[in-house]
Amino acid sequence: MQTATRNPIIPGIDIGDGGVLRIWKDRKDHSGTHDNLVQLSGFRFLFYFSGAIWSKVSLLCSGSGQLLLSLMLVASAAHADGLELEKRDIAFYYGSRPPIEDLRHFDQIVIQPSQILPHEKTALLNLDSSLVFAYVSFGEIARNSEDMARIDTDWSIGVNPAWNSLVMDMTDPAWREYLLKQHFERLWRDGYRAFFLDTVDSYLIVTKEGKQREEQEKGLVSLLAEVKQRFPGCKLILNRGFEVLDRASHYADGMVAESLFHGFDPVSGKHAPTKEENRKWLLDQLVRAQNEFKVPITVLDYVDPGNWVEAEKTARDIFKLGFMPWVANGDLTWLGHGRMRLAPRKLLAIVNGTPAQQMEHDLFRRAAMPLEYLGLALDYWYIDQLPLPIEPLVGRYAGIIAWLGEDSANGTERYESACARLQSEANAGLPIVLMGYLPAGVACRNLLDYQGELQPTTGILKLDAMNERLGRPESAPVIGSGTPDVRVRDRNNAWLTLSSADKIFHPVAVTSWGGYALHPHILNESASGRHEWLLDPFVFFQAALRLPVQPVFDMTTENGRRLGIIEVRGDRLFAKDEQGVEAIDRLKGWMEKNPLPITLGAIEAEVATEEQRSKLREVASLPQVRLASHTYSHPFYWGVFEGKTDADQQPYRYSVFMKDYAAEMTRETGGTLPFLHTMAPDSPSLLIWSGDGKPGPAVLAAAQKAGLPHYGGGGLHWQSGQMSLADLDPALRPTEWGIQVMTPLIAEPLFAQLWYGEALNFGKVGEWNRELDRARRLRISSISIHADAFLNERGRELLEQMAEAQRKENVLGIWVDEYVTRTRAFQTASIARDLDGNWFLFGDALRTVRLPKTEMTPEISSDVVGYNDRNDNRYIYLARNHAILKAAQGKRNENPGLRLIEASAPLKSWHINNDGSATLLFESRGRLAPLTVTAPASCALSINDTRLTPQAKGTHSVYTVSGNLAAGKFRLEC
Repeated sequence: MQTATRNPIIPGIDIGDGGVLRIWKDRKDHSGTHDNLVQLSGFRFLFYFSGAIWSKVSLLCSGSGQLLLSLMLVASAAHADGLELEKRDIAFYYGSRPPIEDLRHFDQIVIQPSQILPHEKTALLNLDSSLVFAYVSFGEIARNSEDMARIDTDWSIGVNPAWNSLVMDMTDPAWREYLLKQHFERLWRDGYRAFFLDTVDSYLIVTKEGKQREEQEKGLVSLLAEVKQRFPGCKLILNRGFEVLDRASHYADGMVAESLFHGFDPVSGKHAPTKEENRKWLLDQLVRAQNEFKVPITVLDYVDPGNWVEAEKTARDIFKLGFMPWVANGDLTWLGHGRMRLAPRKLLAIVNGTPAQQMEHDLFRRAAMPLEYLGLALDYWYIDQLPLPIEPLVGRYAGIIAWLGEDSANGTERYESACARLQSEANAGLPIVLMGYLPAGVACRNLLDYQGELQPTTGILKLDAMNERLGRPESAPVIGSGTPDVRVRDRNNAWLTLSSADKIFHPVAVTSWGGYALHPHILNESASGRHEWLLDPFVFFQAALRLPVQPVFDMTTENGRRLGIIEVRGDRLFAKDEQGVEAIDRLKGWMEKNPLPITLGAIEAEVATEEQRSKLREVASLPQVRLASHTYSHPFYWGVFEGKTDADQQPYRYSVFMKDYAAEMTRETGGTLPFLHTMAPDSPSLLIWSGDGKPGPAVLAAAQKAGLPHYGGGGLHWQSGQMSLADLDPALRPTEWGIQVMTPLIAEPLFAQLWYGEALNFGKVGEWNRELDRARRLRISSISIHADAFLNERGRELLEQMAEAQRKENVLGIWVDEYVTRTRAFQTASIARDLDGNWFLFGDALRTVRLPKTEMTPEISSDVVGYNDRNDNRYIYLARNHAILKAAQGKRNENPGLRLIEASAPLKSWHINNDGSATLLFESRGRLAPLTVTAPASCALSINDTRLTPQAKGTHSVYTVSGNLAAGKFRLEC
């Protein structure tokens, strides 16, 4: 774990008078945030070349390829030293909003502490796999910094004229003590245990060779020693400092040098290749530092954001020389390219309004679900409240999407400023997709490059042409009225072409910058409120966002099986049927026959007597049952906490009314935990939202403060007819106050509509579950019911039929809290790829990724358990939260012998033994649930050293183990 560098860094390099090499470097002042803007100062390094070095420089080859070969010969000793580059990947990020989930791919992360918020700092410092280095300006103070009011200018020995900063005296006791106390000590208290030291050799700017320089170097070395002594165990990375390596190398845990191949000129703001004659000298110093003094080296080079071709080439060249690369922009706010490059899987979702309106927005209700299937998590940005981030978005996001309303055509300032900001992102190759309406205005027209005045037509239009990938239903009428006057310059980019007598219209297009789909050619709405896509959203988003082929985290599948949940909401849990039997007794009888995991959400206020509490404890003690909170009193309309007054319009209005109690958000959320833990001490904490399932910011904040995972709301919005994917909410709702995991299919309002209206309608749920697993597996299999459904004899029969269908489907049953954990992980999962093409996956609780089955056969390893194919997809199973996915060696589609094909329970552990066999343990699903394992027919499975007898199924062998043995140790040999 070592190496780094800091802020807007080096870049102009020139040869000055007298053979002095000047390397100009810009940097950010470390002391404090000023309106969240980057504060810049800077310094230059001066290196005096001897005649011998200049002689070597003059002999350098002129061709870049020959030069690299020459450099590699010089650097070969660095590889011979055996330093393990793979164990010290590094990233520099000096912007705000650090993408913590992505940065954890790197062993070392260098940040600017003044740019991050307290909760971001805590999250970074809590990363298990990464060491965070805090930037410290070691030898300079910027005149515009907060330090200037607290220091004595007599502590300075000169000025860096390039950045108008003071060069500090390394021998002055007052300066040294100030630096140690005001910077290192403060950062140490904040939790930092590693520091990146910038401006280490600024004394070279104002001193000449001789006694004064020697004194500064002695002071520098002793100050490094003092840092190590006062802060035991701290790690230090130096920005250069070649002159003192013979005395200070044992204090340096790493060293950084910049601009070996590409530099940055802070004056012009341009990135450009460095001069060939300067590279040889720098390389000699780097090899000496790494080989002779054993100091690991990182090389920082600079290219324009989005220039991935040059960034990857430069990273490869640096890595071949034996150094760890990081290639980014000059101010280190772009997530660039190192030995590995992040593979973004988030979209910046630009929306209007406020977070309280999120669940009503078309982007959330319509687009989010198909985007999730494509592997994309959404980062919602409320443009009415905040301007777009100033840091580069390319490299951090897979693209940008917005679904704009009719007011976008008014050319309001918010859209103009957003379009102006996004122009550089489009130029850098970041795809942009617009839905609904196009924004007017000069900046937006320049960005989107459309023709036409956007005015909606009122006439009749005819269909001229349609891209075969559009997926428009054949029965969909051609809608003329409302179609905006818009065209693309290249008609080959139009996916839908309509015309009138004198005009052409292109309401759907995929362009060089992304694409758009405009109202009224996105959705059709029936009189009953049913919505239907007028295009294939999966194909359109894939094309417009130019999504690369990369692993897709999958929320629906684990160990080759579709996941399944059974959720019982405890509404009227103690109500009685016509025979006087309480719903909880009917429920318990049904649960005892059902081996799959079941989650029961209890309404605390309903469990009022000791007899009721005793019955609930009995149910919760069943091995296949876990208890969750279903709130205290079952509020049916969460909008009341946001001041809304239309509660009487809610379709399901059940609540427990108590004298002198008014619903209070803390009591309804975290306030139910003591009750939950008393009833079921072994059940993980979980809140199932009641009623409409639309908690606002204040309620979400209350749940977050209690550390309470939550679930509910969303699902399918259905009135009549067939199910439509356009009416299916996404799987999760990311907010500033945590992640709400949505009901996969049937939330409370729809259950009430289906069940209390006519119980037979609930049979549609089985049909819908099957439909969501046909062409694409879009959802887990889910049964969501209310406890009072067991009061109806016909209803009990129907529920048993549905549970039996789920069992025959061979789902992998999980509890709702496990589903919530997996689904929340979809928002935070991250992917990177190294220079060899291997994928690095942080899936957290998600253990399955999808790829086209023609893309790769995975190598079975300690990280990868197996795979199975379904339709055109290959589902690959991971053994752990952080996995490396590699292609199997040999023929592209050759099947490896050892692999797991299916299992009916989650894996607890997987280990590859020295003899090539695998040892595996499974999570228990309860004593009633048998464990089924499928493996290649060439393999044998044993448990506790006893070989099992399989049932042949084509080229596979299926093993079945009773539930009471499923916790044993399995061995798979092939």
